[in-house]
Amino acid sequence: MEEKQLKELVKELKVKKFQFNSIYEFSSSIYSSFNLENIFRIYFSTIMGHMGITRAFFLDEKNGLLEKRGFRVQKAEMNVLVKGLKKYKKKWDFLEVKDIEIKNPKLFELLSQKNIALLINLSEKGAKNTVLGLGLKFNRLNLSQDDLDFAFFLSRFALIAIENSFMISKMIEKQKMDHEINIAKEIQLSLLPQEIPEFKNFDIAVRYEPINSVGGDYYDILKERNGKTPVLIADVEGKGLSAALLAASSQAVFHSMNDLYFSEPEDFISKANSLIYDFTRGDRFITIFWMVIEDREKSISYVNAGHIEPILISGKKTYPLSKGGFLTGFTNDASYEKEHLLLKSGDVIAAFTDGVPEIMNKAGDEFGVERIIDYIKKHKDKTASELNDGLYKQMFKFSGNIRPTDDCTLIILKVK
Repeated sequence: MEEKQLKELVKELKVKKFQFNSIYEFSSSIYSSFNLENIFRIYFSTIMGHMGITRAFFLDEKNGLLEKRGFRVQKAEMNVLVKGLKKYKKKWDFLEVKDIEIKNPKLFELLSQKNIALLINLSEKGAKNTVLGLGLKFNRLNLSQDDLDFAFFLSRFALIAIENSFMISKMIEKQKMDHEINIAKEIQLSLLPQEIPEFKNFDIAVRYEPINSVGGDYYDILKERNGKTPVLIADVEGKGLSAALLAASSQAVFHSMNDLYFSEPEDFISKANSLIYDFTRGDRFITIFWMVIEDREKSISYVNAGHIEPILISGKKTYPLSKGGFLTGFTNDASYEKEHLLLKSGDVIAAFTDGVPEIMNKAGDEFGVERIIDYIKKHKDKTASELNDGLYKQMFKFSGNIRPTDDCTLIILKVK
């Protein structure tokens, strides 16, 4: 073997050894980090330092990533880049920018302005665009095939690290969400009354069925004062921890006000609304049905603050309990109207959240308020608890046991 050939071979082996060591160090470093910023810092410093290039970009359309070094890209330019690369439908490995001038002048102009000389296709078959763009070398020499193979091989490692980073991020986010849901469930359960009071002239039963994603249903039975017992059912906007915290704050308002003084329902809700507005600032709202049971005279007084209308069923007649006003938390100075109703033996009031009538069957039909009314009318001789349990069974029979998409809360109040 000639001395010249031997020197060339030794030189090539040194380059390969350097590349191997670079890849080994790169893979060791990149897999020790799941932070995208760190991954790209290691990736670009390795590839640009080894190849001696001034600028580069990495486009991962699947994950919505465009990382670049050595130049800036405006939003409009980014659209040109993404749309331009989409036009290359056929499989390609390496593409010199100068060769796309005729086929795609806009993309050519953009890449030329940014001094990007060559594109490497990193996309897997059938996947969205993943492209590495490389600038010119410091010495202005063309990139060799060894350079391109090295860049491609290194980029495959980077792609795995990027996918792992997204997967780890999703796992961490899921753990956070699961933790938040558990906290919200604990808060929701802590808001519920520990026991249902007994009345001389009323029979009451409550059914509360939260779904996994934790909605904003909330009900309560407050302390009896002067022979009057407040009962409320509410629906807090949103789901998860934020809804549970808003419900907890609202409960504190209701209990504090009830302990400090007892006023007429319309004044009570008006004052409660002002206090709720203080911490919602009009950005969140709560629908409330506030009902005060007067046991001795078999009557109720109520205010409906934007809640789905409860139903009074008296004999063959039904009455929607709609008197009240605007939902709470949106404005500081809302006023409300109460209604006082004298009831007779056998009358039934059904108060519920919208998860009850909105439960659907496989055909997409809702259970509806009319089915609630029909069931109660047909079974008016049953106790409040029997009506509540039977109505729930009827709901799930109607839905074909499809799991509801919202919390379901139902209060049945029957006059003895």
